[in-house]
Parts: sequence; C-alpha cells; structure tokens
Amino acid sequence: MLVFAEALDVAAEGAVWYARRIGSGAFEALHVPGKSTDSGIYARWFDYTGGEPRLDVKPAGSDATEVVLHEVARLRDGRDDIVVTVVIPEQFRKRSLLAAAQRAQFRLKLRLLTEPGVVVADVPAVTSERRPEGKVPDRLLLRVLVGEPDPVSRRAVEYARGLGGGDELRAIHFGPRDWDEGELEIPVDDAPLTGRLGDSILTEVRKHTADPDTAVNIVLPERIDTGLRRLRGPRAIAIKRCLLFEPHVVLSSVPTLG
Repeated sequence: MLVFAEALDVAAEGAVWYARRIGSGAFEALHVPGKSTDSGIYARWFDYTGGEPRLDVKPAGSDATEVVLHEVARLRDGRDDIVVTVVIPEQFRKRSLLAAAQRAQFRLKLRLLTEPGVVVADVPAVTSERRPEGKVPDRLLLRVLVGEPDPVSRRAVEYARGLGGGDELRAIHFGPRDWDEGELEIPVDDAPLTGRLGDSILTEVRKHTADPDTAVNIVLPERIDTGLRRLRGPRAIAIKRCLLFEPHVVLSSVPTLG
C-alpha cells in the first residue's frame, strides 16, 4: 500500500483514511516536490498522522513516475504474487475533465496501468479547502463492476476479496444477466441499465453515499492491450469519467494485461 501525496488536503485526508482502512493500518507514503506542491508538507503530515507513517520526501526535481515505479518495485521485491495498491489523492477546485487530464496524476495513472502487479486507487475531492476537514466516513463498501465472469472480472474479484477493512463486498451487474453469481463466488446485485452506463452507476453509488458516513470503493476490472495505441476501452473510460469527481467514491482500477 503506497500513498502518493502532493499536499495534505481534503483528498489526502480521504486517501489516508482509505489506506489505513484497507491496509490494516499499515501503508507507506511519499511526496515529490514540484512547482506548486506544499513545501511544509513533511511537518504537517507528521502532525496529522502522528508520525505513522512518516512521509518519504524525495529530492526536488525527481521524476514522480520514476519514483513511484521504483517504490513499487521495492515493495514487490521481485515477487509475482504481490499486488501494490497505489493510492492517489486528487483534489479539484471544480469539475473539469480538461484540467484533470493536464495534471501529473493523470500521466502517472496512465503509466501505472501497464505496470504488472499494480492497482491504482483514485481518491478525489472537489473543494477549495486547502487543509483536512476532520471528517471521514465510518463505513466502506466494496463493489466490483462486472459484465461477465471472465478472467478479467475474476481477477478484480480476487483483488477485492484480499482487501481488509471493507464492511461489505458485492459485485454489481447492469442490465440482463445470463450467468449464475456462483461463478464469481461473491453476491451479485442486478441493477437496471437505464440510458448511459455512467448514469446508471452513479444512481447505484449515490444510494449509499447519500449517507455521509458511507464511502464506496468501486473496483473496476480493466483489460489493457499493450499492443495497441489505445490502451483502454471506451467502457472503462466512461466509468472513470463519471466517477472522477464523485464524493466519497474511491475508484480502484484492476488492470489485466493482454
């Protein structure tokens, strides 16, 4: 579990809560100084977390992507059976897809999709507040989006089952289903597909996040074709777009390279 923090803000507050929740309290955190990052983050991070974990501040001018890849390799230690979750807090002043695509986090997330043994967990916040608010959820629901019980979906289910700290794990399928939920070995909720998939997902998610004490981790199975210029399919892009600015939603991308 690795948190990549640019600042100690509302999004970072959510990322720390999430990492502690699913990592049984243990995770690592790093910061790469940049032109607009928080120069006093180390001391404030120490005060906020009580020193556990300490924030690993890299030298100014370091390449953030290379730093994260190096830390991932260190945590995996050459083992193929270890999956590293990279938690990326993203705070926005407003809902702007154009601004989001220009951020360094976007390029980092895109690169990590093709890195074996990595899951990217995006923790967003839309606010102008520059400091933690002192409010985090009490419950964490895990929901795996599945279309069919193929190897890509099964890998995402396996990842979700290995997470600690979740209060409830279920899969969600939208539209008609012609397969048995026993094929995934977790309960499957059938949800209506009315109009666009993104709108249907938001309707289901907001049934839970209407309670301010509840957060939802949406686990997204994602097939990545590294041989094509377009790595991701339109379905995954549409889902990420609709959830990017959604409060109390963590989006965990579980890629399968093929």
